[in-house]
Amino acid sequence: MATELTIVTVLYRSGDMLAETLPTWARSAAGLPVRFIFADNWPDDGCEKVIAGCLDDDRYEYLPDSSNPGFAAGCNRAVAAATTSHVLLLNPDVWLPDDALARICAAVAEHPDAPVAVGLAMHGGEYVGIDLNPISLFIDRSAAVSRAPLGPSGGAAVFPTELFRRFGGFYEHLFAWGEDADLAFRLYASGLRTHGLDLVLPHAGGHSVDGDQKLQGFRAFLLARNRLLVAARTLTWPLMLVAVPILALAHVALAARRMRQGLLRPFLRGVGRGLVEGPAARRQWNGRRFGFAALLSYLTVRRA
Repeated sequence: MATELTIVTVLYRSGDMLAETLPTWARSAAGLPVRFIFADNWPDDGCEKVIAGCLDDDRYEYLPDSSNPGFAAGCNRAVAAATTSHVLLLNPDVWLPDDALARICAAVAEHPDAPVAVGLAMHGGEYVGIDLNPISLFIDRSAAVSRAPLGPSGGAAVFPTELFRRFGGFYEHLFAWGEDADLAFRLYASGLRTHGLDLVLPHAGGHSVDGDQKLQGFRAFLLARNRLLVAARTLTWPLMLVAVPILALAHVALAARRMRQGLLRPFLRGVGRGLVEGPAARRQWNGRRFGFAALLSYLTVRRA
């Protein structure tokens, strides 16, 4: 299969945002072997019309699902439909400079068998991929960090299509947060390293939940639950015995913050669900897990 790229985008209440960003994608993709697949989890807000106005019919596939199965399931569904050698998972609230896709395609050609983390400018900083953190387990990796990323961030991530499928894609139960970290831990534990690309894309960040208090509560629930599920699925037992007490203390501090935000109840519900669902989540991944050897390797190997 020739080296070609499919941009995979999951949409949720994204009509207005996509109207701003998609024209930049179309310009960046001009003359390149790039296709598009849109998994629309909120098909009633006009995204299909925006897409049809920006892209030729033979260049994209539109996959609506009004049941809103979540970001992870949307990505998996879209990647299952991809016919190119590589996929670029790209959030709808990311703008592409004109040369961005040419640079991404060049990185794919240079590292055809590896994931590639593309940088994002958001919340006043620049980030490339995922990093470890002793308190929160994983965070966005600052572009200034000298070591290579643990894995790509789901907001702008390149994967060989076959590799993504072979690892089962994203764990769909995580729904909309932490699925990229879960996959990153599993890939790293299996010896697969991610290359960081020196390209930072403007990212609005959080467009799908802004201004909706109910969704803010759901997000607080996911942040608490999913962190515990990722640890349960991906860490070896020895590393888990060290990580769990640290995570417990971190959650006490986070509870105080959530209380100030008026989000304590969904946060505590998320912690409880994470503890209950952890054993079942662990059984659903039987591959290699991230342990002390992987941790030492990650902390000491610098980026190329």
